[in-house]
Amino acid sequence: MSSSSKLIQLDRASVRQGLRLALAAWLSFTIAVLLGVDNPYWAAMPVWVISQASRGLIYERALFRVGGTLLGAALGLAFLHLPDPYLQLLSMALVVAAGSALTHVLRGAHSYMPMLAGITAAVVVLPSVLAPEASVELALSRVECTLIGVLVATLISGWATPHSRRADYYQRVRQLAADALRLAAHHLGPRFQEEDRNLSARVVREICELDAQARLTAAGSLDAYRRIPYVDALLYAAIELVAAGQVIARQRARGLACHPAHAQWLLDQAQALQDGEDIAVLEKRPASGGQEVSLARLRRAMGQIRRARQGLFAPRPEQLQRRIRAVRVPAAAVDWPLALRTGAISGAAGFAAGAGAYALGSPVLELAAIGVCIFSMILGSMPRPQLMAKYIFTGIAVGAGAAGLYRYAVQLHLTQDWQVIASVLPFMVAGGLARANRPTALWALDANMCFQLASQAGMAAVALPAIVQGSAALIAGSAVVCTAFYFLPRRTHSRGRALARRMVREIHPLIRRQPPRHVQAWRSRAARQLVRLLQWTGAEAPRGAVSLINLGYGIVALQRLATVGPRQRGCVQHVCALLDGFERQPREAANQLTRLAPECADPVLADAVLDVAQALDGARPVLDYAYPARGGADFARKP
Repeated sequence: MSSSSKLIQLDRASVRQGLRLALAAWLSFTIAVLLGVDNPYWAAMPVWVISQASRGLIYERALFRVGGTLLGAALGLAFLHLPDPYLQLLSMALVVAAGSALTHVLRGAHSYMPMLAGITAAVVVLPSVLAPEASVELALSRVECTLIGVLVATLISGWATPHSRRADYYQRVRQLAADALRLAAHHLGPRFQEEDRNLSARVVREICELDAQARLTAAGSLDAYRRIPYVDALLYAAIELVAAGQVIARQRARGLACHPAHAQWLLDQAQALQDGEDIAVLEKRPASGGQEVSLARLRRAMGQIRRARQGLFAPRPEQLQRRIRAVRVPAAAVDWPLALRTGAISGAAGFAAGAGAYALGSPVLELAAIGVCIFSMILGSMPRPQLMAKYIFTGIAVGAGAAGLYRYAVQLHLTQDWQVIASVLPFMVAGGLARANRPTALWALDANMCFQLASQAGMAAVALPAIVQGSAALIAGSAVVCTAFYFLPRRTHSRGRALARRMVREIHPLIRRQPPRHVQAWRSRAARQLVRLLQWTGAEAPRGAVSLINLGYGIVALQRLATVGPRQRGCVQHVCALLDGFERQPREAANQLTRLAPECADPVLADAVLDVAQALDGARPVLDYAYPARGGADFARKP
């Protein structure tokens, strides 16, 4: 493959998509110019951002962009009534900080609104601090241009963009639940000691991918949002089956029996689920005195699958609402440390850049300050901004360079509106094709945005020194932000360790409280934290994370057995004393529990102690990963 064919990969569909984007951006700019809106180049900017892979996501981002722009413009105008410019900049920085933080709190397209509120507040306040007489016009033109761009982009791109393939997504969710049942059947079958790594890896990968796609797939549809709890419930059940399967395999390895027909029966249920049929649930059997594996968690997960499948594929909304209380879903965990740190960095950077521009009275630095605010929020919203920093800076440099060329070679010669309108068309066509071209798509978005911002198309021409200063200021402002994120990255393992430690901290209240409280809430949080850990660490995920969930379940079972009688209570108290601080010496604690189990007169309690010991031993790799300072060995990969 030649170098040119590697760089340009445009087929007929991508060319059409690029030309649609260019047409929408050009029409938005044209309408803004003909209506006499100030700063008409802003009208084309929403087009590049709200273009998405599905129609519903386009509509939803368009709605949130309008809402965020209106909110940011209103706040910006309100701040301009404050008596001191530095107080105005501080208030703007607080909005930037809040918007940046909320991008890590809200999920899916909903995070777009606070981001746009922060960006719009910065765009309104920063120029107005240097030119207060134009503040109202600036805010109104920003809102008008956004409305024009969103409306045109939605009409042109929306009709040609396919609907979200929700039916296919729901089929994947159902297939995941069926695969999780097959994994549980494997642990009940004759080859339970041979781990089915392919099936296990596929189930874990699908859990992470489907969870990340849930709200993006639902975008634009109220009915789809109503079905999200059932998607979450099926993911929750799949996690439960993965964890319960590990416990079953360990119980069988130490000699507990299981019914020989259960494995095939589970496989039959998995096939029925895959075919879209309802499934049966294992019937409860009398207690066996600790001689058989426990299928209680498997039974509960199957009941969850049956209810969630019925709700997910219910044809009418009233059936959705009737079943929603019958399912359990992972908790909506928020990474508050990351959100607060991101907000603080974006707000501080925005205030420092704005205060510097005001102190020096430099319109050039104003553009740099706007770049700092915008790109600190955009990069801060990403999970690993260091991976995108170089692409964003490349796009900014290309866009600012093209804008400088336009202002120097073209803008000076434009005298009428039709000339201005025609002059930007070649740049927009090139930008649209670059955005649709896969090798250049990552940086083309920022290139298009920066071209609109730095070209000042539709505004009065300026001399060459001002052109160079404007483009250089935008590049410099973005370079500071991109460099900071590139050389001070969010490291995979530091964040992964924090997430694993949070899972450990959640277990301690289960040990110290008898009887344990809020167990269902812990189950929901543990499921969400496991998914977040696996999503964050990816292929470098430590082994044993699922065993932490089993450790919590084992402790809850022990605490409940403590209510049977005084002998059981004394044994459980001894076990809990050994488990206090288990993360510091998991091997020693597991060995002590293993030696303690035969001393329990109650065989059910003895098996429960062994379940805890084996779960703790299985969790050693993730504990070594989470607490490397205690001398853990290199952790094994994959959960």
